[in-house]
Amino acid sequence: MNERFLKPLGRCMLPAIFVLVVAGACGVQSDLTNLKNDTTHLRAQMQVMREEIALQEDIDSLKVHIVRLEALVRAQTEELLRMRADMGQRVGALENQLQVLTTRITESDRQFSALVRRLESLQVQLSVPARPDTTAAQTGSFDPGELYDLALRDYQRGSYDVAVRQFTQYIEYFPDSDLADDAQFYIGDSYYTQSLYTQALDAYEMLLDTYPGGSKVPATLLKIAFIKVARKEPAEARSFLERVIGEFPDSEEAQLARMRLDLMPED
Repeated sequence: MNERFLKPLGRCMLPAIFVLVVAGACGVQSDLTNLKNDTTHLRAQMQVMREEIALQEDIDSLKVHIVRLEALVRAQTEELLRMRADMGQRVGALENQLQVLTTRITESDRQFSALVRRLESLQVQLSVPARPDTTAAQTGSFDPGELYDLALRDYQRGSYDVAVRQFTQYIEYFPDSDLADDAQFYIGDSYYTQSLYTQALDAYEMLLDTYPGGSKVPATLLKIAFIKVARKEPAEARSFLERVIGEFPDSEEAQLARMRLDLMPED
């Protein structure tokens, strides 16, 4: 009786078991699909994270480069300022040399002038002319180089008033000589060294008008620029400095003009 009962019961349960197995298999398949989807999603998130990390590393690297560049710029700026300060000192020293080079022996000059006066007095007594007179110079009996050298010595000794008279006399006697423009330049320089800028400017401008092709033109333009600087006329000073550089680019005066321009404030 039991066997008869169990056999039909077993046959009835087989479909149910099959259904349960199929359902279980479907569930497993669904879990696998979900797991696969989760894995794919996680991989995508990891890739995004890797990209973000790489981007952050690039940003950090850029920050490091920026810091280094800023340090380099600061160092270069400090070096530039130091060079400008050093250049300013050098230009100042050169200007001082231009102004005081011929005035180092002022005390000796006074003594020399006294000796010259005594010598002139003695020469007059002996009827020997101490300096060329107008007649001798006009007739050509006096060497122009001797008169020029005499004036130059007085200039170098700091006897500027005497030097101006002698250089003026030289130009009157020998206006077409090779040293005439030099004499005119030293007239201006005699005034410039004494800070008599108006007289110096007149003398320098006369040189430019009378001897535009002379060898002293670059130095004359530079001295005019220095006068303009001393008079607080920066625009005109800049114009003359640029003229020196433009017309005489390879001269020593052009080098000084460039250095002086670098120290001038921008307009």
